[in-house]
Amino acid sequence: MTMPTATPVGVTDTSVCDPVATTNDGSAKPTGDIIPARGHWRGNLDVFRRDSIEGWAQDEAQPDRRLVLRILDNGVPLGEIQADSYRADLEAAGIGDGRHAFSFRVPGGLSPDTRHLIEVLHADDGRPLRGSPAVLEAASASALVMARSALPAPWRGTLETVTRERLEGWAWDERTDEPLALVILDNGEMIARVLANRYRRDLLQAGIGSGRHGFSLHMPGGLSPLTRHVIQVLGEADGCEMPTSPVVIEASSGFDAALEHALSSAVAALATPAQRERVLTLLAAQMERLLQQSAEADAGREARLIHRQLTRRWGKVEPADTAGSAPRPRALIVDDWMPAADQDAGSAAILSHARALQALGYEVSFVAAEELSPSVAAIAALESQGIRCCHAPYYASVEEVLRRQRDCFDVIYLHRVGNAARYMNLARRYATKAYLVYSVADLHHLRLARQAKIEGRQELLAQSHRVCVAECAAARAADAVITHSAVEAAWLSRTVRGVNVHVVPWAVPVRPSATPWQERRGIAFIGNFAFAPNLDAARFLAEEIMPRVRREDSSIECLLVGSRMPPEIRRLQAPGIVVLGHVPELGSLFERVRLTVAPLRYGAGVKGKVLESLAAGVPCVMSPVAAEGIELPATLAAIGSNTEELATQILRLYSSDPAGNGSMQAALSFIGERFTEAEVAARLKPAIEGRRAAAGAHFT
Repeated sequence: MTMPTATPVGVTDTSVCDPVATTNDGSAKPTGDIIPARGHWRGNLDVFRRDSIEGWAQDEAQPDRRLVLRILDNGVPLGEIQADSYRADLEAAGIGDGRHAFSFRVPGGLSPDTRHLIEVLHADDGRPLRGSPAVLEAASASALVMARSALPAPWRGTLETVTRERLEGWAWDERTDEPLALVILDNGEMIARVLANRYRRDLLQAGIGSGRHGFSLHMPGGLSPLTRHVIQVLGEADGCEMPTSPVVIEASSGFDAALEHALSSAVAALATPAQRERVLTLLAAQMERLLQQSAEADAGREARLIHRQLTRRWGKVEPADTAGSAPRPRALIVDDWMPAADQDAGSAAILSHARALQALGYEVSFVAAEELSPSVAAIAALESQGIRCCHAPYYASVEEVLRRQRDCFDVIYLHRVGNAARYMNLARRYATKAYLVYSVADLHHLRLARQAKIEGRQELLAQSHRVCVAECAAARAADAVITHSAVEAAWLSRTVRGVNVHVVPWAVPVRPSATPWQERRGIAFIGNFAFAPNLDAARFLAEEIMPRVRREDSSIECLLVGSRMPPEIRRLQAPGIVVLGHVPELGSLFERVRLTVAPLRYGAGVKGKVLESLAAGVPCVMSPVAAEGIELPATLAAIGSNTEELATQILRLYSSDPAGNGSMQAALSFIGERFTEAEVAARLKPAIEGRRAAAGAHFT
């Protein structure tokens, strides 16, 4: 502990050796002092002998109340006593009616062979009386300590800082101004000698001699955090104790820095293989225990078990005094990577569905199967949205999350076919009552088949067949299947018998562009270049479509925008092609361009950048693949199947004000009606709370 630094200025009392006068046998005699109030009560420990402990205590706010005090010896309670005995000196001093004294008799007396630390505490708030703690030394203690009762106190000083590693303070004998030799005791045993001869400017300025009266003691390795320590500082020559001594350092009640240091030192001291094996076994067991405790705290297992027991006893209607005690249902989302909404549509969908789960009353947890040690910033970003992140060092795998939080999830949401294939059976094993949802993201086998056709690669077609089998198996095993595309929902319904499939969009905020169309120039392609379809589309646009467009209007420039852009795309920079790379805030881009282009030749699912463009009121020219599954109204269906058609659509929209022709308002209305937070929650609710349909699909 660190004590407040005493200000030496104005110190005039030279009798600071002991707070009470003492007798030759080491006991104390009453001082008759009137003690300043401690809060609403005051008092003093007057006598501390081996057979009795005496003093007084008064409640100033309630003078007629008799206080109860607790007596401790070396931290062990001896008993409690009421301060209600009469003392004439108290009444004479104005201490109420004088009936505030106490005299605690120790049956058989305290052992003379043991050192005793006597504490007298107020039973209500645990604060000590003045003069407490007091020390009764063992009969066999050194003459140095025993001399304390016979010698006057010719010097003064203060113990300012006391920790397990360091002691600091000052001591001054004003008669000689010579450095004082001090001894340090820990639980009655001398642990060090120190000379108070360090220069301190504050002592000099306070008039404490030459200022060379400070001391500082560093204890290598420190005092044990597992033991209670009573620290005393005594004058070596006369045995007189500093007024702020003794100081008690309690044993660590938790895993604090001192205990951590002690553990590290103990491990560093291991010398033999047998010792290391023993400690490894111990630490491994404790680590397992800590990890399980952390998981159960995350899961709220205790609250869930209590609620389950109450439900068994009372049925669905709980007693009135337990109302509101039911824990919220919990959902676990499993994906490959931590979501980053500005990077890809999959992340935007995950975060939107997590918010929808929260709106439906669920506590949401997330685990990234391929990124179990995410950055601190990524964890903070997720948890700022109220989503609990399961990560290392608390969990080493998705399986560990499921195992440690066994039967504590009500919904498990598996995003993408890989996660559904790996964790569906584990989820069934460790979450026996959970509703398992397979979120398709997009039908990957469809994307591969289209790529195989475009690029003439038979090996991709074979891979497409394998993925198709896995996707169908996952859909068949899940309690519900979620897809963003009505086209994919229809395919699943036709292909997987009895599948329970739901079309659930994700929320796309409407942010209309404020810059007038006449002030905007150019077009933009936006996509995450970690996905092969976007690489192909960017090359197709730059090398085939834009030359056709610029033959008609050479003023039109195309901006290539997106994260994870590889060198091959940056090399497309040319007249009419401007490579921007990642743009953190797409709103600034939509304020700049007249339209966007999504000329995807293969792919699957709903394209997020198409929706974001329409949400800004910026028209988008699309290939049939890019428009698939969105169910666009006719006014927004600017679709071209080949180079010529796409170029024609670009030239048409580039010269037509969307505000004037109504397409801007149509885009904002379309997004504002179908891609809201409320619509997502409404579509998600039957997917997570329904039961497997007997047959057919549930989509619109």
